[in-house]
Amino acid sequence: MIDQETVWSDIWPVVESLIQATLAEDGAAIDPLLVPGEQAAEMMTLYGTAVFDILLKTVLGRGSLGLTRAIETENGRYVHIEYAWPDPTAEDNAYTAADVVSVKLEQHGTRWLIADINPAHTDLPLTSARARGILTTSKILTETDNIPSEPWVLPVAFYAGALQLPLQPSAMADAVEELLMPGLQHRTYGAMLQIRGRRLWRDFKAATDPELEKPEGWAAATEFIMSEQDKRGQTQAAVAKQYKSGLAAVVPRIRQIKKALAIQGLDERYTDLQTTQIVYKDQ
Repeated sequence: MIDQETVWSDIWPVVESLIQATLAEDGAAIDPLLVPGEQAAEMMTLYGTAVFDILLKTVLGRGSLGLTRAIETENGRYVHIEYAWPDPTAEDNAYTAADVVSVKLEQHGTRWLIADINPAHTDLPLTSARARGILTTSKILTETDNIPSEPWVLPVAFYAGALQLPLQPSAMADAVEELLMPGLQHRTYGAMLQIRGRRLWRDFKAATDPELEKPEGWAAATEFIMSEQDKRGQTQAAVAKQYKSGLAAVVPRIRQIKKALAIQGLDERYTDLQTTQIVYKDQ
């Protein structure tokens, strides 16, 4: 059981350090705070330090924040910290859902490191589908689908795919990723799906060590599987055309990837339509 003293002395300072490093645009200070290979680290690799301005909502430009909840899961392995940036114009430091951020930390030896960041409540995390729904129902986009200037919109737009951050060239490990990642961005996949698309390809590559001739075929096959994971209803022919590849090259590659990774239907490794749900139990 994680006690209150541990939260304040060991866990919360890690979140504060990330916020301070983000404001200072200090990538060297951010890296040691992240769990390698987890979502926060992958965000850093793909988009650089600027991504944390959006995830942590420092873009709101607020002068103060407050810890609102700490939730322990998996017998103390993870702690979810939730904080909010109160609106300085509101009475009694009031805040809304648009001001809240949740940070998932994992214990590594005696240290706590940041695994995931979600710009929403812990028990109602932002997903690509939810973000698209918010943009649609709130009617906050202009007629030309330009992103409005309101800072609270930026995390939603980033997850929905309406806002794309420049990709870091160093994040691309091979010719397939050099085609796949810009392709996903061009077709407005959100940030979480971009991470999962790259993860899918890397998992397959690690499992099979495929020959990488015709990278456009592999990129098309990977994007088609991601379109299924996002329930986009894309056809194999349409995705193949986007990469200037033929069906004869793409279809066998789709089968190879699915077989190697045992993908059947929605797969929690590669979709964000299914999110971890935290259930509260009476003590």
